[in-house]
Amino acid sequence: MKPAQPNQSLIDGLACLQALAAHAQPVGSRELGRMLGLEPTRVNRLLKTLAFVGLAQQNEQRKYLPGPAIHVLAAQSMRGSGLIRRALGPLESLFDLDLQVAMGVLWDDQVCYLYHHSPGESAGAGLGREPLYPAASSGLGQVLLAEWPEEQVRELFTDEHRRRIDPSQKPVSLNELLKQLAQVREQGYALTQTRESSKVRTLGVALKGDNAAIGVAGRFADRDVARIHERVAETARQISTQR
Repeated sequence: MKPAQPNQSLIDGLACLQALAAHAQPVGSRELGRMLGLEPTRVNRLLKTLAFVGLAQQNEQRKYLPGPAIHVLAAQSMRGSGLIRRALGPLESLFDLDLQVAMGVLWDDQVCYLYHHSPGESAGAGLGREPLYPAASSGLGQVLLAEWPEEQVRELFTDEHRRRIDPSQKPVSLNELLKQLAQVREQGYALTQTRESSKVRTLGVALKGDNAAIGVAGRFADRDVARIHERVAETARQISTQR
């Protein structure tokens, strides 16, 4: 829930850091400002501060990229939460379904995939390789949003300060999303079609107590949904009970 007096400088600084981390190439302060809808002078000041503490750095062209301290934060967070360490074994048990296997968390209106494995790959290939994905279009995103009160969901998708990372994304139909989330709450899992293909579906299940979700994606028939849900739900229970 939004605090009474949110610190906008902190919010903007974290937005700069997140956009910098997600960008595939070094980026200048003006370009980053356009991406985030912030004034270039403000972005430049925030980036210089991030560089001072090691979370950003500049190349020879004076463009910014993530600094070494961001990897320290990533390593410390993985060790501290233990989620990935607990999840890898159980997630591998789903590989025999011959479907994509994923685990993710919410970042505002996006899903960040901590793990995303495709059939035929090594288990380690699924770590941290996917870009952010719109939560409203994601099975993992919907099952996580369904755990929020409706008021909090409305706030998320109407708050101008919680900007979409990709401005080209189509606006979310909030009423339609709320109907979908009500169905997710009723059935206990999310079942969505991907944006890329109507023939590919994702089934997502929330991890209790972890603010994360796991799921599988691919082509499967309606008659297989109950069986797949049972497997994914059991895997979610294994991950949650290993804390």
